[in-house]
Amino acid sequence: MKSTVFFFIMILLSFLQTGCIQKEIIDDVNIILASGYDLEDGALTGTVIVPVYQKQQPVQSEVLEEKAVLTRDLLTDLQRKSSDPLVYGKLQVAVFGEKLAAEGFEDLLDALQRDASVGSRVYLAIGRKTASEILKGQYGIRGTAVYLHNLIKHNIEGRDLPRENLHLFLYNLYDEGKDPYLPILQLSGKDELEIAGVALFREDRMVGEVQKEKMMFFKLLTDQYMEGTYTFSLKSGETVSVKSITSKKDVKMESAEKVKFTIELEGHIREFTGEKITPKIIQEVQEEFKKAVEKECLALVNKFKSLNTDPTGIGDTASHTFRSFKMDEWKKSYQDLKVEIEANIIITESGVIE
Repeated sequence: MKSTVFFFIMILLSFLQTGCIQKEIIDDVNIILASGYDLEDGALTGTVIVPVYQKQQPVQSEVLEEKAVLTRDLLTDLQRKSSDPLVYGKLQVAVFGEKLAAEGFEDLLDALQRDASVGSRVYLAIGRKTASEILKGQYGIRGTAVYLHNLIKHNIEGRDLPRENLHLFLYNLYDEGKDPYLPILQLSGKDELEIAGVALFREDRMVGEVQKEKMMFFKLLTDQYMEGTYTFSLKSGETVSVKSITSKKDVKMESAEKVKFTIELEGHIREFTGEKITPKIIQEVQEEFKKAVEKECLALVNKFKSLNTDPTGIGDTASHTFRSFKMDEWKKSYQDLKVEIEANIIITESGVIE
């Protein structure tokens, strides 16, 4: 009898608890799909994009903008300009202006990660000049936010952009042996956008960048490379384009003063301006590509050292290699570290052009 009474009490409590949950009907709220943050005259400017759906019409983007002194005041102030409550439930992209990135934006990231409605896979990016300028453009037919999300996504999955999102940025930010990085978005024409490079950080402050022409080599050093292409000239004058199939890297501390990167890359010849691809041509392509990878990757690591940033995680590797490792001492000697790059290139096929 007691067990039966207990069972009915639990059912009653479950119904009562269900009534306490705040419900939000999708037609009664404005869902923020993209947000931007800029620093202007010591105050934060927040910009958000809300999609506007119309029957048999391309998706329009409603842009709301407001200034605030404190990070947590931005959404409150923006609510006053919105016809319906603003919610972050579907946030896809957050963009930070260059000036704000140079000053640091850890507080903004902290506010995002503490919001339970914001997913950890939200893409982050740096807006050339201002984030507001980027978000106010009209790109594609599915809305600005979806366009930005897809632009970053496909460049990660099939091009030269290393993996990044809110979770990975925070992981690298709080890892003492590695520094984070983010893509740089830049207007290339009226309502045209491109990824112009990768922003380099020391902790949460942007200290430099990798140009778009060098992004392939940056990805070789920081991530697994898939389906990118690199074009170069052979000694004989012909031009060849190599498409990467896959790659992997190994980082080894040979001593406290020297680190060695070993990069293995497999690819095939996508385009060739000569008459015929012979085994000799393939051998030359492998040798020239090897030289290019070793030269460009070494130049990048030396650049990281000069900026005192470590996006490749050498410090993390060192901390797992030496028992008596001390991060403070490591950071003082990082810029004097000797670096060796060894690339092993394999051309597996020459495609249909042969």
